[in-house]
Amino acid sequence: MNFLEIIRLKSKLFYLFLVILGLVSSLTNIGILLLINMTLGGEVIPILYEYKAIAFILLLTLSYFTTRFFQNYIVSITNDILFDLELSIVEKVRNSSFESFEKLGVEKIYAAISDARVLSRIPEIFVTLVNSFVTIVCALGYLYWVSSTGATIILIVMANLLLIYYARNEKLEKDLNQVRDLQNLYYRSLQELLLGFKQIRISALRSNNLFNQYILPNRNKSRDLSVHTSHQYVLNQLIGVYSWYLLFGVILFLLPLIINLSIGEIAAFITSALFMMTPIAQLISFFPFYTNSKIALQRIDNIYKELESNAARTANTSANNRMISQDFETIRFENISYQYTVGDKSSFALDSLNIQINRGEKVFIIGGNGSGKSTFINVFTGLCRPSSGKIFVNEKEVTWEEYSMFNNNMAVVYSNQHLFKQNYDDHELNEENKHFLEYRNLFNLRDVLRIEKEKTNINTKLSKGEQKRFSLLLSLLENKPILVLDEWAAEQDPVNRRYFYTQWLKRIINMDKTVIAVSHDDDFYYVADRIIKFDYGKVATDTAIVTSSI
Repeated sequence: MNFLEIIRLKSKLFYLFLVILGLVSSLTNIGILLLINMTLGGEVIPILYEYKAIAFILLLTLSYFTTRFFQNYIVSITNDILFDLELSIVEKVRNSSFESFEKLGVEKIYAAISDARVLSRIPEIFVTLVNSFVTIVCALGYLYWVSSTGATIILIVMANLLLIYYARNEKLEKDLNQVRDLQNLYYRSLQELLLGFKQIRISALRSNNLFNQYILPNRNKSRDLSVHTSHQYVLNQLIGVYSWYLLFGVILFLLPLIINLSIGEIAAFITSALFMMTPIAQLISFFPFYTNSKIALQRIDNIYKELESNAARTANTSANNRMISQDFETIRFENISYQYTVGDKSSFALDSLNIQINRGEKVFIIGGNGSGKSTFINVFTGLCRPSSGKIFVNEKEVTWEEYSMFNNNMAVVYSNQHLFKQNYDDHELNEENKHFLEYRNLFNLRDVLRIEKEKTNINTKLSKGEQKRFSLLLSLLENKPILVLDEWAAEQDPVNRRYFYTQWLKRIINMDKTVIAVSHDDDFYYVADRIIKFDYGKVATDTAIVTSSI
C-alpha cells in the first residue's frame, strides 16, 4: 500500500494542485530570499525601487493563501482516505472467512485500527514536506547563483548529515516493530482481563499471574524499548541542531579558505542557511513519522492479506442472489472433507462426510468432545469451506460461493452465541408483534424481557439459560426455514430443557422448520427423526428413529 497512490485514486486533481503549489512556492520563496539578501547587501532592485516592502508583503500574502488552500484541500482529502481506510478494515473483517478471522485474532484487528489512526498526521506532515522541499530547492538554487562551488560544498555537507540521520533512524525500525508486537500481546492480555473479569477477580493466583507474568513484563519491555528509541531520537535531534553550527562554521571559516567570497556573499550564504533551517528541521522530524507510518501501513497490508476474503459475500451475481431465498427439499454433502490448520499443526478434521438433510426433519448431531460436531455445524452453516467434496441443494450441485449465500436460509444459535446489544435484525420487539409475545411466553421469558418503548437496544443482562432462550426467540423471528442449534440446551435448567425437547421442538417443526441440533441429552434422543453420531471427524452412525414421540 502506498499512501500517495491512495490519494491519487481518491482525487485525480491531486498532482495538478501539487504542481501549482510547487510553482507558486518556488516563485515566492525565490522572490523573498532575493529581496532579503539584496536589501541586506544594499543592492538596487531595478524593477521595484521603493516598492520593495510592498513586493515583500505581496509575496508573503500569495505564499500564505496558496499554502492555506492546499493545506485545507489535503486535510479534507486525507481525512476522507483515513475514514475509508478504517472502514475498509471493518469491511475486510466482515467479509473475511471464518478460518482467517480465527487465525488472525481480535487483538490484531484492534491494533490495525490503531495503525490506521497513526496516519492521521499525514495531512500536516505531507504539506510541510512539500513546502520544506520547495524552500530548500529554492535556497540551494540561489546559492548556486551566488557561487556554484560554495553551494556544492554546502550541499555535500548537508547531504552527508542527512544520510547519517537517516541511517540512525533506520536502525530504530526494528525496535519500533517490536513495540508494535508487544502492543498486540498487550491487547490480548487486556482482553483476557476485561472479558474474564469475574474469573480474574475471584482468584488472587489467576489475577497475579495475569498481571505479573503477562501484563507487567509486557509493559516493562515496551516501556524500555520506547525509552531507548526516544533516547535515540533525542540524540538524532541534537545531531540535527548542532549540525547547523557545523554548517555555519563551514561557511564562515572553511569556504573563505577554498574560494574567494566577499562579505556580501558570505552573508548571502548565512542568510540562505538560516532560511533553510526550519524546512530541514521539518524534514528531519519527518523521519520518525515515516518509520511509524511505514510500520502501520505494512501491518494494515498484512491484515488485508491474512483476512482471506469470502468471495460470495462480495459477489453480486444473480445466481448467488437467488440462493439467498432458495426453497429447498434436500441438502446433501458428498465426500466432504475439512481440515483446520494453525501453523504446522492440524486439528478439527472432517473426513469424507456423506450426509443428507431433508426438509422438515429433526436431526440430532451427537458424539463425544472433539468428535467433529461443531466443526460440521461450521461447515454446514457456511462458515468453514471444505477442502474437498461436493454440495447439492435439491440434488443440484452448487458452488461453495452459492452455498455461502444459501446459508442466509438458516437461523443459527451457536454454542458460544453472542447476544447483540443492538437490534441489527430489525425485529419488532414490542406489544404489537404477536409472534414476539407468543415466543416470549412460550420460552418462559415473560418476566425477563421487559419492553421499553423509548429504547431500541436489547437487554443482555440475562443468565446463560435466558440468553439462549432469548437467542432462540430471535432466531424464530428471523423466519428462516432451517434452524441450527449447537448445544442449545446445555445451559438450560431441567424444566426448560424438558420443555424444549418435549414441547417447543414440536411447535417449531409445525412452523415448517427443519431443525439440526447438536445435543448431549441422551434422555431425549427419542424425539428426533434421525440421529447422526460423529466419531473422530467421521459419521459413525446415521440412524432413523422409527417412531418420534413429538
